[in-house]
Amino acid sequence: MRLFILALILPLAVSMATPAWAEDTAADEERAKIFVTEMADEAITILKTQSSREGREAGFRKLLDERANMRRIARFTLGPSARKISDEDFAVYQNLLNELIIKVYANRLGEYGNEQLVVGRSQSKKKNFIVNSQIEFDNGRQPIGVDWWLYREKDGSFSLFDVRVIGVWMAQEQRDSFASVLKTNRGDISALLGHIRKQIEAGGGAAPNG
Repeated sequence: MRLFILALILPLAVSMATPAWAEDTAADEERAKIFVTEMADEAITILKTQSSREGREAGFRKLLDERANMRRIARFTLGPSARKISDEDFAVYQNLLNELIIKVYANRLGEYGNEQLVVGRSQSKKKNFIVNSQIEFDNGRQPIGVDWWLYREKDGSFSLFDVRVIGVWMAQEQRDSFASVLKTNRGDISALLGHIRKQIEAGGGAAPNG
């Protein structure tokens, strides 16, 4: 009789030990890794096949349009000013930011086209997923860490929010830089737009504050 009762209880105990939400999280983390692997393969293909800067930027523009939520990134990088900016100015800001991010990504990742990106672990926190990876070199150079910050959308799909290369989150870096420009110019959005235009003209490099 005791063995019979144990046989009835054991499957229930196993089911309780592995709740459905844990299985769902594990599945989402695996899907996040697949998303990053596919996106990285696309980026590497762009870098390998496009020798010109214009070609790389066109490739990254298409990649980010398909894989990233650029509106969410724009609101994040604008910081508290996102609550005060007019719809018209925000549209201009988002278009300029899109162009700047494309140039920054194309420049910073451009030297890694012939290397291999190996995707590691994925970890979730609410709707955010951080997927770790590293660029491995054939010449014995130390691997470079690249982390991918993904957001799970309402429909269950993933979108790229940020990329950390050598310890620096790119969107966070832009947010800090823009906050400094706004502080220097007493919150003047037009000054920030002018600053971003200078960065774009410089090919994604730094432009003087002000």
